[in-house]
Amino acid sequence: MHIQTARTVLGVSEVTKEHRQLAKALNFGLLYGMGARGFRLYAQAHYGLNLTLAEAESYRAAFFRTYPGLRHWHRSIPGQAVDTRTRAGRRRLNVERFTEKLNTPVQGTGADGLKQALALLWERRHDCPGAVPVLAVHDEIVVECDQAQAEAVAAWLKAAMLEALAPLVEPVPVDVEVRSAPTWGG
Repeated sequence: MHIQTARTVLGVSEVTKEHRQLAKALNFGLLYGMGARGFRLYAQAHYGLNLTLAEAESYRAAFFRTYPGLRHWHRSIPGQAVDTRTRAGRRRLNVERFTEKLNTPVQGTGADGLKQALALLWERRHDCPGAVPVLAVHDEIVVECDQAQAEAVAAWLKAAMLEALAPLVEPVPVDVEVRSAPTWGG
């Protein structure tokens, strides 16, 4: 997603690490309703990007030209307090802040998918005995297993995550990256 945003919003074909960082700031900042000033501060604080206000305004405008559906969605959000829902149907009542009205359906749906993936892993624990989910944070699940099981556990984890999230966001394609390492931080 970040590479695609970098290519289309920034107009580059070869995406550098710096381009990807800017694209991440655009995707994660503007999706949830930041204006140019907020985006500028967010890009600095979270991604170490020093943008002028004019640059932030220009990137923001290019982002919404690239993703007009997001602009339409933002503009469709009522000004008064509303109830919001995730794609799985979980709701928050009387949400007043614009950014929370945007955040709940997106982040909440991601959380619903993660919880469903954990439930599927539990239901299918017999498929990978010895594999133990030990940590779930945002959109990641850490599973411990013996090195000899790593390939099978990776497939088990990926299948559960895809099956859990894909129905919630159809027709948007879901991609899951699984990485094996000798330690949690590796």
